[in-house]
Amino acid sequence: MQFHRIGQEVKLMPFLVVRPAYLSLLLCLVVCPAVGQTEHDAARRNLPALASNGLGAGRSILEPVPVALGDEPTMTLSTSRSASQRVWAGDPAEFFKGAFSGFLGHEGGHLIANTALNTNFHLKGVKFAVIPFFTIEPGRELSPREHYITASAGFNGQHLINEWLLLRHPNLREEDKPFLRGVATFNFWLTAGYAATAFAGYGPDERDTKGMADSLGWSEESVGVLILAPTLLDAYRYKHPKAKWAKHASRITKLLILGLALEADG
Repeated sequence: MQFHRIGQEVKLMPFLVVRPAYLSLLLCLVVCPAVGQTEHDAARRNLPALASNGLGAGRSILEPVPVALGDEPTMTLSTSRSASQRVWAGDPAEFFKGAFSGFLGHEGGHLIANTALNTNFHLKGVKFAVIPFFTIEPGRELSPREHYITASAGFNGQHLINEWLLLRHPNLREEDKPFLRGVATFNFWLTAGYAATAFAGYGPDERDTKGMADSLGWSEESVGVLILAPTLLDAYRYKHPKAKWAKHASRITKLLILGLALEADG
């Protein structure tokens, strides 16, 4: 989350500044186990069908059996993934290390942008309830273009991370990589949280989506759609790694977010 100095007056964010980030961690905690349990239950229901298709006819129970999942055939082991293995990608510690790394990627984008623009920023400690946190506060007034660049930098950082993940690990959904899956999950829910606050127009004036909207002269709801589009497309790519149209569409929307800095009044 980005602080902005306006003239000589500094607007301090209330504790809601960190709500999207902590909401994303909470969703990781709640949603991922539920999804994992659902997939596990579905696998258990498929066991009788697998047996009738040949497991009882001389085929080892550990032998891969083709199973149709959506439009793409996958391979599954009837004993490979228990419920405990599916929760948080099988390793809660690594999963949440990845989620925290995703958070650092977002904040790192803000730090890099502020450093590049020489905003004379400093870190200021705040608390969310009893949880210590920090904010980034520029030491000078920002132009609309600088405001847009610094406000959108967190999302651009996430986009770079997602592109690396989906390029180097196109089948991440099937890989035993809890750290990387934690990063991907956090990036999705963080942007979803920001988009929700944009649609609701809720939160501190210094929230990233409002900063982007004010710099462009757009409605905040439009910025919510703008940041949500590549996130939804990347989620589709995660589930359908061979979908080239989604890859191209996702990259176009990410380049659009970068290019809109030219539209902000300098």
